[in-house]
Amino acid sequence: MSRKPFVSVNMASSIDGKVATHLRGSVKLGSSFDSRRMAEIRADHDIILMGAETFRAHPVTLTVGSKDLRVKRKQKKRSEQPATAIVSSKAQIPRITSWLKDHKVERWLFCGSKAPERRLQNFMLDGVRVAQDFRERPDPFRILGRLERCGHERVLLEGGGEMNATFFEQDLVDRIYLTLCPILIGSRQAPTIFDGEGFGPSGLSCWKLREKKLHSGELYLVFDRNKRSWKRLAGA
Repeated sequence: MSRKPFVSVNMASSIDGKVATHLRGSVKLGSSFDSRRMAEIRADHDIILMGAETFRAHPVTLTVGSKDLRVKRKQKKRSEQPATAIVSSKAQIPRITSWLKDHKVERWLFCGSKAPERRLQNFMLDGVRVAQDFRERPDPFRILGRLERCGHERVLLEGGGEMNATFFEQDLVDRIYLTLCPILIGSRQAPTIFDGEGFGPSGLSCWKLREKKLHSGELYLVFDRNKRSWKRLAGA
């Protein structure tokens, strides 16, 4: 791609870094203030990506709910709502959802080589733009390349942790919006904002704090990627 889109992650977590319980169902962590902040972040991006597991837990279109923010988008000659995309290796997402019928929003499905052809054809008949990778799992770099060619310059990741991890591990994320909520969830099986394989002893991904705000017990943090993004562990 000629220029990588700007990639952000927006997540809310418990004090112990969990984004859901070990049951991995949909759970509301943030307050109404956090919901407004989330809408503002979404309004500032061209497309919102989520993984299949996150979509199955919460099968709706991720939209900008506040009318004033939608009006501002239109004033800037942008679509009223950002596009939405689901990343699923085998396109294993429910067929009967509001997302599938929401033809007012540009919808994408990124899948891998083993996604059934008939299933993909059905999604395309419903107006979904399908991008199939030649690999078994969709490659984040290729996803961004496709979006860049279609004019999407600002990409927002909203989970889950497995999908986020694929972008973090390729050093493709530029900014993290994190709401730290005053609750504990626990459990080794509970997902975090960054799951996947993680980073080994050869280095850690380093970030710098851009903004911080405390509101009604919730801590709102914004981190930007350091230009020197990797730091070796002592003794590695």
